[in-house]
Amino acid sequence: MHPESPVLRPSIPLFDSLADHYQDHFSVLHRKAYDDLAWEVTDALLAGSSQESGCVIDAGCGVGRWAEQFLSVGHRVIGIEQAPAMAAAARARLGAHQRFTLLEAPIEEVELDVGIAELVIAMGSLQYTRDPAQALTRLAGWTRPGGWVVVVVDSLVALVLELLRADKTDEAVERLATRVGTWTHDGLSADMHLLDQAGLTEAMRQASLTGIEVRGLLVGASVYGLDDLRTRLAQDWEGQLSQERQQSLVPLLADLGKQLIAIGRRAPV
Repeated sequence: MHPESPVLRPSIPLFDSLADHYQDHFSVLHRKAYDDLAWEVTDALLAGSSQESGCVIDAGCGVGRWAEQFLSVGHRVIGIEQAPAMAAAARARLGAHQRFTLLEAPIEEVELDVGIAELVIAMGSLQYTRDPAQALTRLAGWTRPGGWVVVVVDSLVALVLELLRADKTDEAVERLATRVGTWTHDGLSADMHLLDQAGLTEAMRQASLTGIEVRGLLVGASVYGLDDLRTRLAQDWEGQLSQERQQSLVPLLADLGKQLIAIGRRAPV
């Protein structure tokens, strides 16, 4: 995506270290909030589709959190996961389910038939691929005409604002220049591409997707700061979520969301 970006450190060791308790990672209030908001958007796209025939591809399925939700409402799911411990957790969780198939490989290497899915999602995994634009083209190719692609990524702008708020100006400038971020957990680090609304929209256009929409999830993280947002969610969960839903529909606010959710449709034949 960015010709001057360094080679990214792989994400597999970090995610494998999280596998045993990854579900708990999303019990933290702000993560649960953007997870719930993303589910609302994604689930609505499949309203009216045939659950018996509809296939969902979960690219970077992790321990199977999202796959499990789609299975619970009747869809078939193909999960793609490259981190061995994550894949093992997904298999333990969902392997007995007849409508679930797990492919253990990077998104860039999986071979799937063209146009087999009603919906292809990448909920946090796209930013860890070698080239997000190329990966998006692969996701779009797996989608049937009229089907949808949905991705969630960390927001470059929101991260920069968070760093500036914390008086980390040098790091903020570096993130803007390189468009590479780093997630460190328990001594392990993984690098990721940092995307903004314009770059994500262009990548989806390059993937020949139409009806592209990019929304910001948790604009309140930039407005109030993450700690204050968590407090607001704890005090009035439904009220704050309602406010976040309204803000997510304003295109000018998209880059302020802690996450970006991008939606695109494969043009009908």
